[in-house]
Amino acid sequence: MKSKNGMVRLRKKIVITFIWVTLLCGTITEILDLIFASLQPLLSGDERLIIASLPVVILFNFLAYVSCGLIFYIVVRSAIRKESERQVKENNLMYAAVAHDLKTPLTSIQGFAKALEDGKVPEEEKKEISDIIAKKSERMNELVDLLFEYSQLGTAEYKPNLSDFDIAGLMRGIIAENYSDLEDHKIEVDVHIPDTPVIVNADKRDITRALSNLVINTYKHNPDGITFYVRMEKTGDKCEIILADTGNDIPEGMNIFEPFVTENTARSTGGGTGLGLALTKRIIDRYGGTIALVHDVPGYTKAFKIRLKCR
Repeated sequence: MKSKNGMVRLRKKIVITFIWVTLLCGTITEILDLIFASLQPLLSGDERLIIASLPVVILFNFLAYVSCGLIFYIVVRSAIRKESERQVKENNLMYAAVAHDLKTPLTSIQGFAKALEDGKVPEEEKKEISDIIAKKSERMNELVDLLFEYSQLGTAEYKPNLSDFDIAGLMRGIIAENYSDLEDHKIEVDVHIPDTPVIVNADKRDITRALSNLVINTYKHNPDGITFYVRMEKTGDKCEIILADTGNDIPEGMNIFEPFVTENTARSTGGGTGLGLALTKRIIDRYGGTIALVHDVPGYTKAFKIRLKCR
């Protein structure tokens, strides 16, 4: 989300620069007017000097406005250049991360496919090798799909299909869909979701994706046998969703909402793409909400706290 935050900072800097340049220009012209006014008594006896001084005053005021405009241009141009360079660097890092995460499974697929082609795999191992190739392919496809969704959400062309829907019912449905996987990992589920509807206005598909990522991460990136806690509360026009667990903690200072950042530094062995949480945050941000990693839920090592506008 650095790109979005960077653009917000750039806009703020442009506005602040405009304000202080405007104040500077106003101050300079005011001083020039005071100087001209103070000279009036000295020139009062000579009408020709007064008339002759008017072009000088106008010229100095004009130069003041030109100078302030030039200062504004230089500062804004520098800020835009720095933000453009930062975005190019960020995109290059993203492309490098994509290449890294695609190369590892692709290399394995090529190696196994070549071994099958050359007849070097015993008959009894062919099924196992085929399963490995299928899983590696699924991982590559998942990465490409996530990257596409993440990139699409960041464009002005993306048009969400807004509608009113019950996010409480949606959250219960997501947990139900993943319940068998949670059970397979012996995860105890503690759910506190209101029975009354909690209405939000958003693209239901986007919110489903965002919340599903968090639920799926619970059993994908934690040991078996943990406790998973879900709570939803509506206060006024705000809906708060907390998803906490007793699994692996996430180190302080790690910005896990950035693309390709995971708690496992070796992404290729950790099994995570590092895009799921980045996609979740981008979705929540798009609908004016917030998401944060917190450690203030008693009895749980970590929690994701989401706030959204509701009705």
